[in-house]
Amino acid sequence: MKIRNGLRMGMVAAVMGLGTLGGWSPAALAAPPADQQREASLGFKGLGASLGLVDPEGASSTVSFGVHIDGGEFVRNVHLTPLVEYWKVGVGGSDLSDFALGTDVTLDFPLQNSRVVPYAGGGLGINWLKVSTPLVDNSDTKLGLNLLGGIRNDVMPNFSLFGELRYNFVSDANQLKILGGFTYHFIY
Repeated sequence: MKIRNGLRMGMVAAVMGLGTLGGWSPAALAAPPADQQREASLGFKGLGASLGLVDPEGASSTVSFGVHIDGGEFVRNVHLTPLVEYWKVGVGGSDLSDFALGTDVTLDFPLQNSRVVPYAGGGLGINWLKVSTPLVDNSDTKLGLNLLGGIRNDVMPNFSLFGELRYNFVSDANQLKILGGFTYHFIY
């Protein structure tokens, strides 16, 4: 148990450290942040993907895959992000999987003269949990609450990288996730 907790803390420190180092490079400070060039409005503003480590309650760690949409901003620095995520892991002769469809709202904390943007937020999702054994399959649909925090680096006006720590509260299947990914922002 101590090794597992140590692994979690080490991964969190590594993700945050890499995000910080990448964000404070001279190239990151050279141009104005991309979010200062966009106006607040909702719509299909971009598309992205994520990959990460998920640690579901009562199961081994596994890999999580996700796709998200940049849904724009309600007001300046408050973003809407619809998303889809999936993971699957073997547990004691059975398989446990989660397919989630949700929406997050995040608040940016822009740093002056920097492309690095810390953010925090949360959202709701519908989780389709499935337990498969050699004899029977059992599926359940549950509502989940997401809390998250991360660092985004606007590498170019239309492309950003992010590192994120997320906790999903889902009845009988709480999940800690460490994710990294990208978002391609459409420029019109």
